[in-house]
Amino acid sequence: MSLLSNVLGQYDAPQKAKELGVYPYFRPIESDQDTVVSINGKPVLMFGSNSYLGLTNHPRLKEGAIKAVEKYGTGCAGSRFLNGTLDIHIELEERLAKLVNKQASLVYATGFTVNSGVVPCITGREDYLIFDEFDHASIIEGKRLSFSKQLKYRHNDMEALERLLKKCEPDRLKVIVVDGVFSMEGDVAKLPEIVELSKKYNASIMVDEAHSLGVFGKTGAGICDGYFQQVSWNHWWLYCFRQ
Repeated sequence: MSLLSNVLGQYDAPQKAKELGVYPYFRPIESDQDTVVSINGKPVLMFGSNSYLGLTNHPRLKEGAIKAVEKYGTGCAGSRFLNGTLDIHIELEERLAKLVNKQASLVYATGFTVNSGVVPCITGREDYLIFDEFDHASIIEGKRLSFSKQLKYRHNDMEALERLLKKCEPDRLKVIVVDGVFSMEGDVAKLPEIVELSKKYNASIMVDEAHSLGVFGKTGAGICDGYFQQVSWNHWWLYCFRQ
C-alpha cells in the first residue's frame, strides 16, 4: 500500500458518523426539490434547499427548460470562451444586469466557481483582500488562489474592519468581500456601514448576493438594492449570481 493510501485509509470520520446515524451527505432524493421531499420512500421536510422562491418547480420554468433542450440540446459542447456561448446566455445576462442596475453581468456554470474564479483576479500582489470571517466557503477558496495580501475581520464587526483598513497602504487597492446574507448564520451584512468605511478609506466592495437575490430589495435585486445608488462606481462591485 502506498503512503498516500495508508494516510487516506486512516480517515474514518464518515464511517463513524454513519454508524451514529447522523451522516447527512449523499442521501438520494427521490422527488422534486420542494418544501417536502421523498427520501427512502418517506416524506422529509427540506431545510437545506437554496430554492427560496420555489422556482425549481414553477411550471413556466419547467416549460422553458424543456423548450431550451428541444432547441439547443443538452449541453453547449464547449466553454463559454470558445464555442459555448448561446444567444439565451446573452439574453439572461442582459436581463440580470437590468435587474441589478448594472452595465453588464456574466453568468458562470456553477456558483462555487464564481468566487473561486473572480476573487483571485481582481487584485494584485501588493493589494488587499479583506474578508468577513463568516464569508462563504467559495469566497475562502477564491482567496486562497490570490497572491494579494489577505486580511480577515470579526463577523459584522465594523470596528475590526476599520482597524484593518487603517493598516492598509493608502495607495493600494483594497477590496472588501462580503456575503449579502451569510449562508450559515442567515444574518445580513452591515452594508450601509461598510459603504461608509469604503468611502472613508478609498476601498471597493464585492457583495455576494447569492442568498439575497430575489428575496431582498424593492425589486428583488438583493441587499445592495437601495444602497448602490449612493456609491460611485469607483467604490462598488455588485455581485449577485453565486447560486
